[in-house]
Order: sequence, then structure tokens, then C-alpha cells
Amino acid sequence: MRQLAIQVRAVMVAADNYRRAMAVALGVGATEISALGELRQDGPLTPSELSRRLGLTSPSVTSLLDRLESAGLVVRRRHPADRRSVLVQLTSGADAALGALFELFSDDVAAAVESSDPDHVEELATTLGRIAEAMSARANDRDSISRELAERVARYRAGGRPPDAPDE
Repeated sequence: MRQLAIQVRAVMVAADNYRRAMAVALGVGATEISALGELRQDGPLTPSELSRRLGLTSPSVTSLLDRLESAGLVVRRRHPADRRSVLVQLTSGADAALGALFELFSDDVAAAVESSDPDHVEELATTLGRIAEAMSARANDRDSISRELAERVARYRAGGRPPDAPDE
């Protein structure tokens, strides 16, 4: 099980590097590509929803949206149900670029598993879905992360070794 966790973490690191490379290809920063991804996945969104999802302050999101709007990647429109708010949505150009980037990502994943037994790919997909659900559940319970982190750091400081610590 520990080896699987290490490999999942390696995939996450590779995916983060891939995301940064996608940002460079699009001519934006890592935070901007995260915002664009949120908008493509679940948009249009309010600036406050983007702020919550990205873990940014309201002024930071305003600056981010100003940059994305200047680059022609998003537009802000009056919210149809709340006149005091706006909705941020992708421009058609940004939607096309993100669609192409995600298609490239899918092609890269497909190429990596192409020679695998289809039954194993299906099993892996199911396992990855369960991992994603578990990680999402933990991410949505931030108090548990803080609590468990404090407990584990205290244990490690008291002489316990992290399970993935290198051998001495």
C-alpha cells in the first residue's frame, strides 16, 4: 500500500509540473491556469467562489481576473440573479485553448497506458476514482487535516519516523 501512495504522489507531482508547463504554453502563471481550469470545469463562477476554490484573498483574485481579462481569456458579466455580483466566464478563445490542452493531456495519458491490459486499465481507473474521492473528502474536511498534521508532527518530533523517510 505504501508503494502505491508513493506512486500516486509521484503522479501528483508530475501532474503539477504538467499544469505549470500548460500555463507557460498559454502564456499565464500557475495560479492563472488553476483559475482557468476551475472556470472550464464548473464556470461561470463568481469572484468570491474563485477566491474560495483557489485559496486567495479577494484583492488577489481581483488582480488575477484583471490579468486574465487583459489577456482576453475571461470576461466578467453581471450576475443574472444577484445584481451586486458578477460572473466570470471563459472567452471562446480561452475555452478552445483549454480544450486543446486537456485533449493533449488525455492523449498523453492514453499513450502511457496504451500497452496495458484493458482489464487492468479498468481496475486502475476504478482505484484512481476511489483515491480521488478519498482525497476530496479529506480536502473538504480541513479541520481534520490540521488536527492530523499536528498529531503526526508531534509524533515525528518525539522520535517516530515518517513511513516514507529515507533509510539512514
